Amino acid sequence: MVWRVLGAVFILVALLATPASAATVSSIGEKLVCQCGCNQTVAACPDNPCPSADPMRILIEQKLAQGQSEAQIIQAFVTQYGEQVLVTPPKSGFNLVAWILPFVVILVGGAIIYLSLKRWVGQGKVQQVNADTSSEKDDEKYRLRLEKELKDFSEKGFR
Repeated sequence: MVWRVLGAVFILVALLATPASAATVSSIGEKLVCQCGCNQTVAACPDNPCPSADPMRILIEQKLAQGQSEAQIIQAFVTQYGEQVLVTPPKSGFNLVAWILPFVVILVGGAIIYLSLKRWVGQGKVQQVNADTSSEKDDEKYRLRLEKELKDFSEKGFR
């Protein structure tokens, strides 16, 4: 029983100690845009042979063999090709605007719609109150006329 528990603990520690995703040519290639003009990632470039993706894959393999990390390899490609080599722009500097602006526009648009609807509904209530006031005046006028006609009818009769 003790050995089973120790074995389970050992396996759990071993799983936690190993990196969740080891850097591979494919995993790094998914983060880089092929420079041949196909607008695909290096890992998914449809051209065979590709004048851009094939040398990039070979360079990734060489850098992995040298022991470089995924971040170092990606940074080397950014240094060589610029930020357009990245599939997603970095979340810093001016590129931060590209990440934040859509959410800001949605929030501002929602606030404008909310305030506009609130104002329109408020105007409808004001008009309804004014309509109720005028209809009360009309009701009073017709009520007085009805009372007068009923009084005349009861005094004079039907004919």
